[in-house]
Amino acid sequence: MAGLHDPQELGFADPHYGSKQWTGDDRRHADGRHLRRLHGMPKFDPEQFEDDGLVPAFWDHTWDGGRNQPSGGVEWFATGPPNSGKTTLALRAAQIDMEVNNSRVVWRAATGSRSEWLPYAPVAHVCLPKGYDATARVVPKGRDRNSMGKKVPLEDVVRKVTHYSDIMDLNLNVLQDGVFHVVYPDPKMRGCQWVYEESDKVIDGVEFQAGDPVDHWWFGWALSLVERGPFDWTTWICDEVASLAREGVSKDRYATLQKVQLAGTAVEDFRKNGVIGLFFGHKDKHLHNLWTDRIRWRVAMNGTANPHGGSAPKGFESVPMEEDITSDLDIGEAVMYTEQGFTWPPITWPEISKPIHGDLKVYLSESESDRAAVPGGASV
Repeated sequence: MAGLHDPQELGFADPHYGSKQWTGDDRRHADGRHLRRLHGMPKFDPEQFEDDGLVPAFWDHTWDGGRNQPSGGVEWFATGPPNSGKTTLALRAAQIDMEVNNSRVVWRAATGSRSEWLPYAPVAHVCLPKGYDATARVVPKGRDRNSMGKKVPLEDVVRKVTHYSDIMDLNLNVLQDGVFHVVYPDPKMRGCQWVYEESDKVIDGVEFQAGDPVDHWWFGWALSLVERGPFDWTTWICDEVASLAREGVSKDRYATLQKVQLAGTAVEDFRKNGVIGLFFGHKDKHLHNLWTDRIRWRVAMNGTANPHGGSAPKGFESVPMEEDITSDLDIGEAVMYTEQGFTWPPITWPEISKPIHGDLKVYLSESESDRAAVPGGASV
């Protein structure tokens, strides 16, 4: 098509079509294994950690845990300054959950955002709301940053692009086990109100409707996971989580505070519904206490001090660390901790490079034929 550039000529790898997730042949390798080999990552080996330590307990998901092993889903909040390695940790976490637990991974995307998920583009399944078209542009860094960039067909950058009609269609018909999904929220909030009204978590003044801030869709989606399933391993990777549920948010005409509360109760139910919530942010104090009170695990990144000497993050009564052990860590190192223990030596993860020098900007626009469409109900 005129005006479009070839993604492979710009540095993107070809989409990968040989895995069992794509072919349906269980004799073939998994997407998670392909990503590990593509980026030269080591195979996750729980035996390198203490059997009763935090790392095996977090990554080996099970419904029948014991004293040292949680049952059901787990969640963490990883905090650190910019360039502390949060993105690469998120990518490594996604790869482990895909290969070890066959989890369906959902990477929270936003229109026009930086696309930190690009290293996984060869197996990525981009999920767009029905009635919206995506325009993708490769925007260079440096002195040419003001350029509009080069337009590329998104379908040639990733393995698959799918349109979902509402949140239940996404959950039940689009998301696949062991697959890396990049999900863009639906500005029309289709299905969110239905799931909310059918739940036992109704709060006065809450309504999901077209015209709400688009990120409110994630509140409805989080609720759908614990109310309607599917009830198995689903990994939600949410960077800059404070932009969803920031501390100090107030009631407004969109009922943002009430929706933060609503989603906070959903996070509390993640564990018994097989949801793994991996949240990332700069500082613990930026995330609303309605969420932090419910997140059991923390990751202290390099470049800033871990809570120690009696200090404790929001949601914790105490921490087991007495010294600053994270300020001098290198990029790619961090300490995982709970109220009962912490990892030492620190956890580490490999560098995962982007395929291009720049960003892929993805913008959604409503299709001409759908501009007059009325938001629909849920697919059940």
